[in-house]
Amino acid sequence: MGLKEREEIDKDTSDMVSKPITKTNSLNSISIFKFLIIFAMIDCVFQISLGGFVRVSGSGLGCPDWPLCFGKIIPPMNYHTLIEWGHRTSGVILGLTILVITLLAWATQRSNVTLVVLTTFNLILVITVGGIGGAVVLTELEPSLRTLHLFLAQMIILVLGFSLITLLVQSPESLSRNIKLDKYSITIGLAALTIIITLLSGSYAVWKGAGTVCSAWPFCTSESIFPKSSLGWIHMIHRGFSYISVVVGAVACYIVIKAKFNNTISYISLVTLIVIVGQIILGALNPWTKFEVWVRVAHLGVASILWGLIATLFCIISIEKFRYKI
Repeated sequence: MGLKEREEIDKDTSDMVSKPITKTNSLNSISIFKFLIIFAMIDCVFQISLGGFVRVSGSGLGCPDWPLCFGKIIPPMNYHTLIEWGHRTSGVILGLTILVITLLAWATQRSNVTLVVLTTFNLILVITVGGIGGAVVLTELEPSLRTLHLFLAQMIILVLGFSLITLLVQSPESLSRNIKLDKYSITIGLAALTIIITLLSGSYAVWKGAGTVCSAWPFCTSESIFPKSSLGWIHMIHRGFSYISVVVGAVACYIVIKAKFNNTISYISLVTLIVIVGQIILGALNPWTKFEVWVRVAHLGVASILWGLIATLFCIISIEKFRYKI
């Protein structure tokens, strides 16, 4: 065998070996990416739920300064300080995770411009949320800032969901071709919109001191359908949005389940329906238990889970190829 033929064989062998290695490295990178994004989504829901615990337990000023707590990274602990410090620590973990996601996108997925833009935007978003959290403390819990803080935190979940979908699609051109806006994606999108409005109206009601003014359910009081104070109206506006979101969400999930898409979409839709029922029960338990702390925390936590589910469902169902195979 001549030298030239041997060199060609060695080159072919090298190519056969390097291609699987490259493919394996790419798959490993995507697997790590998926894990980090899903972890960040779970941590974000936990962070928001812990923020609800801070709110209903009156621990918002458990750390009176920012970004440190009593001027220290790990402060002397009491009940309220531990809750607020835990909330901040969870936020730091979320921020670091999103930073790693962004760096990984720039390092390994730079050709996927949409993914790079989404992850970078999410990093800016989480920094902004942290800054607003500091402003909330420094302004002694200004209600409008609190509501904006919650809204942007919920948007982090949505952007993470879009990032995950973009990662799975891989090609931006393929993504644009596969976007599907029809009755399924539109109704789920409408459900997502009503749920986020309900979340924000509930947050605003609590910040304004209207979270516990209505002692009955489904109306404000047992004596009257209509509330008798401005705070009562703020509370009932939130309940009105919640009734609308329950109906729209349930109908949207039913339509999607009936369409018989893939198992992932069916499972998420079914779980969303179950969570909607659970949220109705928790909403009723609030006045029935005289607004016990655990019920109020669970109410916000389950609402965040519901938002996460419906946002994820919207991301998946808006991509045609994912309706039948993931």
